[in-house]
Amino acid sequence: MQILVAEDDFVSRGFLKKILESFGHKCLVAENGLEAWDLFQKNDTKFVISDWMMPKMDGITLCRKIREKELPHYVYFIILTSQDRKEDTVAGLKAGADDYIIKPFEPEELKARIHSGQRIIQLEENYKNAHTQLLQSEKMASIGQLAAGVAHEINNPVGFVSSNLKTMSHYRDDISTLIKQYRSLTSALKKSIPTAKYPVAISEQLDRIANLETELDIDYVLNDISDLVKESREGTDRIKKIVLDLKDFAHPGEDKPKFADINRNMESTLNVVWNELKYKARVVKKYGDLPQVKCYPQQLNQVFVNLLVNAAQAIEKQGEIKINTRALDGKIEISIMDTGSGIAKEHLSKIFDPFFTTKDVGKGTGLGLNVAYNIIQKHKGTIDVESEVGKGTTFIISLQTEPDI
Repeated sequence: MQILVAEDDFVSRGFLKKILESFGHKCLVAENGLEAWDLFQKNDTKFVISDWMMPKMDGITLCRKIREKELPHYVYFIILTSQDRKEDTVAGLKAGADDYIIKPFEPEELKARIHSGQRIIQLEENYKNAHTQLLQSEKMASIGQLAAGVAHEINNPVGFVSSNLKTMSHYRDDISTLIKQYRSLTSALKKSIPTAKYPVAISEQLDRIANLETELDIDYVLNDISDLVKESREGTDRIKKIVLDLKDFAHPGEDKPKFADINRNMESTLNVVWNELKYKARVVKKYGDLPQVKCYPQQLNQVFVNLLVNAAQAIEKQGEIKINTRALDGKIEISIMDTGSGIAKEHLSKIFDPFFTTKDVGKGTGLGLNVAYNIIQKHKGTIDVESEVGKGTTFIISLQTEPDI
């Protein structure tokens, strides 16, 4: 953990730094409150230890300024002082300090108080993650209700279009049969009766029929009608499949774990996000023979959506997304690899943190991968990332087949 230390006394400052680094913490050191305030604004710091009496800005003023600043996280603040007076303690706590240590102190006392502060910080992070999950759950419920409504609205017209196409296919067969009979009759007439013996009206009619068949290219028309009806029926079947996948993807009220086919889940998700992928990447799938997995299927779908959309967004023009699944040592493994821009090494350790994003302002909340991480944690699984700038990124998910969830 990174700790900001503000102490004007050279010896005390060095002592604090040495102790904190021996505990495994990284230190930012300031010689007075004003310098500490400047460092605080430039660094993502959640823990501050400050002397009370300092030149330019004292510890109490520093504490007040930090409390007044709108921050995305809580900052734990410890005041150090050589004054052992009750009114000083009250003043420090009123200013917003979380703890108060009297000089001189033992290293173990400082260590214990830092641990106490870390627990507070962790509780705040747990609350934030829980709140994020709650918001995401509400979002998923809303998507589920929307999916159900959209499915109902789409299924009705698709149903009668599909039915009409089926009827048209039968009509085409009937018309084709009738035309074949007409053509058979025309051919038989020409063979059995010399053309010269036809009444003029019949001869002219036969000629018009022959010319019209040539003009309309009736054989091509009959074949093309069959192809058009076939393609249209395939299209309506595709729409039905997308609707079913959308309903499976986000079914409202689905909050109990059940056994699911992960390959089927991935296919459903691909159908839902296909519009995000088709212009950016060729999708290569290699599904292994997987056992059923006990899980929250809709939540895993959400993980797949986040990873697939991120993969597409990481590809600037055209690239490839590879999806592999396999059974391995009593677990299943899902990998999603892209040939996108990759992630810098210094960012890899932060990508699952809430609100962390490398996207431009307005193009990402920084919650997608954090939500994915929390969902996989909920499933007692793991999610890892491998990446190289300019070559691409691979996310690897490992799930137990029957986790205790």
